[in-house]
Amino acid sequence: MRVGSSPGADLHRAERVQRARATSLVISVTALFVVPAWSLFDLVLEPTHAGTFIALRFVSDLPILAGIWLLRRGPDLRRPELVALGVLAVVQCEIAWMVSRAGDNRQFYLLGFTLALYAGGLLLGGALWGTGLLVAVTFGAFTAFSTTTPVPLTARDVVAAVTYLATSSVIALLSHRQRNRATSREFSVRAELEREQEHSRALLDRLEQQSRQDPLTGLANRRAWDEQLQACCAQANADGGSVALVLLDLDWFKQVNDRHGHGSGDEALRQIAAVLTQRAPEGSVVARLGGDEFALLLPGRTAREAVALAEQVRADTQAQTVLGTENVGLSVSQGVAACQGQHALPSLLMSSADRELYRAKATRNAVSVQGRRAIPTQRSAAATQLAVVPTTA
Repeated sequence: MRVGSSPGADLHRAERVQRARATSLVISVTALFVVPAWSLFDLVLEPTHAGTFIALRFVSDLPILAGIWLLRRGPDLRRPELVALGVLAVVQCEIAWMVSRAGDNRQFYLLGFTLALYAGGLLLGGALWGTGLLVAVTFGAFTAFSTTTPVPLTARDVVAAVTYLATSSVIALLSHRQRNRATSREFSVRAELEREQEHSRALLDRLEQQSRQDPLTGLANRRAWDEQLQACCAQANADGGSVALVLLDLDWFKQVNDRHGHGSGDEALRQIAAVLTQRAPEGSVVARLGGDEFALLLPGRTAREAVALAEQVRADTQAQTVLGTENVGLSVSQGVAACQGQHALPSLLMSSADRELYRAKATRNAVSVQGRRAIPTQRSAAATQLAVVPTTA
């Protein structure tokens, strides 16, 4: 079973390869020491052939060493299990030759055949056909060397060999198949779990964003504003920098809703948000605090700079905002406050800006800052009384 194309699929495939490499290395290192260790077996059971058998064992260690070197030096091998199968194939050919030359103790050497096949079934991450190939090599080597033996195998030897090899082959294939199935199920479950976790993280991120964002305008909401204001003031306290703040209201917002509908009112709010976002310098924070009240946080800016920016916002609002099918002129009232160093306190800034906003709303379409008030260009008396008016005759 192949793991689906989830974000973690590549990691799972990489882990499969890593498992195959680890088990291949264990099998190869074990073969490196076990093959020559059985020299004692040769000395006891086949003293006549012991010299030849021992020499063959140590020669067989050379390709095993090459396989170990390849597994250790080649971490990017895509099929490391093939190296282990090659090592086991060398062991099987060696034992097949010894079986064909051994005397009355051939059945003991046949045990070596079964051990190598069992080891093939222990490989993790390899395809089943790999173990099947090892089984084929084992039977092929046994058949080939049996036909060249100086002492022909008896029927008893053949029956014993076929019984041992068939039994161990079936066990190796079944164990490999079951291990692969278990591993595939494990990766599939983990992949599904990771997909669910990714989906949950996306939902949490979305909820977090929604908890900090005004849904109508896309600006920061009151919670995000309070956090940013607190952090900005803390930074100003630490480095002695300045902080400016602008609070603004849409003039006569209730009359916009009453005369043109709440859809037009919502569009007016979105237009104000667009003007603020366009005019806000880099590093500033634009928020909708609720209703028709907006705020602009300007770290490192002075009151003079904040007033200039507020005047641009006021002019842009007057000149560019159009709602629905009927043109409606909009205006905003703005209060500006600024603090520096240890005087940069969130409560002080907000109360000062709110006080100036209250003064600006006495006139409408104005920018007020402590010490002076900026009044817009002269308009008619009727327009001064109602900052939001239809522009059509």
